[in-house]
Amino acid sequence: MRCLLSVLALLLIHPKLNVAGDLNFHHHDINLDSTFPAAAAIDVNQDGRLDIVSGGWWYEAPSWQKRFLREVQEIRGRYDDYSNLPLDVNGDGRLDFISANYRSESIFWIENVGSEGEWPTHKVATPGHMETGRLYDIDGDGRIDVLPAGKEFAAWWSFDSDTWARHDLPIQLAGHGIGFGDIDGDGRGDVIGDKGWAKPPEDRVNGRWEWQPEFVLHRDASVPILVHDVDRDGDADIIWGRGHRTGLYWLEQTGNSKTASGRLWQMHVIDTEWSQLHTLLLADLDNDGRDEIVTGKRYLGHDGKDPGEYDPMVVLAYQFDEQSRTWRRHILDWGSRAGMDLDPKAVDLDADGDVDLLCPTRGGLCLLENLHVNETELPATSHAEGLSIEYPDHTDVSVVRDASGELKAIETPDDAGLRRAHILAGMQQAMGPLPGPELRVPLNAQRELVEESEQYRRYRVTFAAAPDERVFAWLLMPNDLTERASAMLCLHQTVRIGKDEPVGLGGKPNLRYAHELANRGYVCLAPDYPSFGEDTFDFEAAADRWQSGSMKAIWNNIRSVDYLETLPEVNPDRIGVIGHSLGGHNALFTAAFDQRLNAVVTSCGFTEFHQYYGGDLKGWTSLRYMPRIASEYGNDPDRVPFDFQEVLAAIAPRPIFINAPIEDSNFEIKGVRSAVQAVEPVYDRLRSRDYQAVRLETPNVGHDFPTDIREAAYKWLGEALR
Repeated sequence: MRCLLSVLALLLIHPKLNVAGDLNFHHHDINLDSTFPAAAAIDVNQDGRLDIVSGGWWYEAPSWQKRFLREVQEIRGRYDDYSNLPLDVNGDGRLDFISANYRSESIFWIENVGSEGEWPTHKVATPGHMETGRLYDIDGDGRIDVLPAGKEFAAWWSFDSDTWARHDLPIQLAGHGIGFGDIDGDGRGDVIGDKGWAKPPEDRVNGRWEWQPEFVLHRDASVPILVHDVDRDGDADIIWGRGHRTGLYWLEQTGNSKTASGRLWQMHVIDTEWSQLHTLLLADLDNDGRDEIVTGKRYLGHDGKDPGEYDPMVVLAYQFDEQSRTWRRHILDWGSRAGMDLDPKAVDLDADGDVDLLCPTRGGLCLLENLHVNETELPATSHAEGLSIEYPDHTDVSVVRDASGELKAIETPDDAGLRRAHILAGMQQAMGPLPGPELRVPLNAQRELVEESEQYRRYRVTFAAAPDERVFAWLLMPNDLTERASAMLCLHQTVRIGKDEPVGLGGKPNLRYAHELANRGYVCLAPDYPSFGEDTFDFEAAADRWQSGSMKAIWNNIRSVDYLETLPEVNPDRIGVIGHSLGGHNALFTAAFDQRLNAVVTSCGFTEFHQYYGGDLKGWTSLRYMPRIASEYGNDPDRVPFDFQEVLAAIAPRPIFINAPIEDSNFEIKGVRSAVQAVEPVYDRLRSRDYQAVRLETPNVGHDFPTDIREAAYKWLGEALR
């Protein structure tokens, strides 16, 4: 069933949807029962129209009638068809296609025999597991070659009629993610992997490729990794998504590209609202002569085990603004079955002069028709008509509003993913919208060594949060790291000295958790909350940009994670967040919006709104927090569009450690217990009961983070970030 969101909610989450100049597409469901992750556009019946080929079927244009093509082997519950790469292999003038596969570990070519018979399959090789593959002219001879994304091997295949030849590449290219392009500007294409790139010799067929370990991308880098001059400065940059986690990134090439010694790379984060960006395309969607980055969510690549797999599907495009050096995001489709699994296509399928998007996933086969040039004047579809996100009881996370707007029990993980989207929309109603990529300016980080101790070095760091706004933080870097370490974002309580307290430069001894974690080998970043410590942020002056201090702090924290990801000492898959009081709920809010945070420790940070001073929410309404709770919702817990049961549910299935003292006069223990009880079924549904996914500790103390509870939290973190 298609999942829809209200226009209001969608605009809250994505304020730039449907504004003037946006890219508009019309959604077509081709086959919602299809589970093939790859597709191609091929004129099967030679009538002059491009048809759709996907897996075992072809769909005849223009009605898209489904017709049999071939038998496809099913292995362990999935079809063995991980790419549909159009190529005239046998030189008969008709496009065949190449399939590079994970489960059979084989490369096939499928012969085009027209519309009357079954297309035969011819095995090329069985080299090992492959995520998928792509077509490039690797050796520059004018003929297309096959470059698979090998898990345990690295090689490319050339062919001449029906004769295929394997050519090995440096084994360091094996893994997840592959790409091709001219990195050093010598006119020859290089091969890019997640751990560096390979430079070809003069003789690209028989010579030895030279490994260049100049950078490290994420270990689940997309297929393909794009090589593209993002900023049009004359050299090649690198773009990749995280195929099984969260985020879209680019690596800027600076310095002198001709020499390894002069070539430098700077990582930038494009967007982290979406996960499972397994494949990327470059396509000029608006015919302006400049390519957009096009991507979309993969559907259940690891059967629900990865962050955000059950979030609603999405197809996205990004345009780079050279002046601001930020990106503009276009949401082309949201909440339908359209996504991008392993081999989507950007192709002018209807021959009207603009590029359409062919979107195959395990959840269905869809077509997004580009309306940039369109004589039929079809309406752009947002999949967001008619649904309110209002919930009668925000403490009840067992229900969701379905496509018709009716409340129903959450029965599937997909239902839980839709409710998560509604929760984030409700939080933004109270806090103001989460910024998009247009505020993600380059970090321009500065770092100064201040102190060296036996266990770690302390640096004063600053970096950009948004245009004309900076974050001030302490960075604690453990000495003698031998591998990439776990990292913690350490958020302080309401205290004038801000970030100084968690690093042990003042304040309460029980709140020096950054210092204690650094002594245990964690890289720790402790930023100032806006208006505390060094941060002199003026909320009134910034009211046009920020509707709440809470959202400003969330964004600063997201940018802090961006900074941690740039550090070569940090393992990006092992980043958590810890905070007390103000930092406790700030940690929860940030983790709800940023799925890169893999574990949360919250101390004295929340209770459900009805239990907060008997439902008197005045304490939440200053400019530092959420003034809209007063101005828009009258301090009424029944009217506030979210509650902490929902915040915890939005974090699920990631693990949470909660310190909730029985004698805490700020945050009533009863409201904490009810929130935990409400969210436990959400964790069960999302199949996460590892390392006590929600652990609640209730010491018999006041508003404090006692030593034994901190020690328990640190031990728990060791498991949660393992």
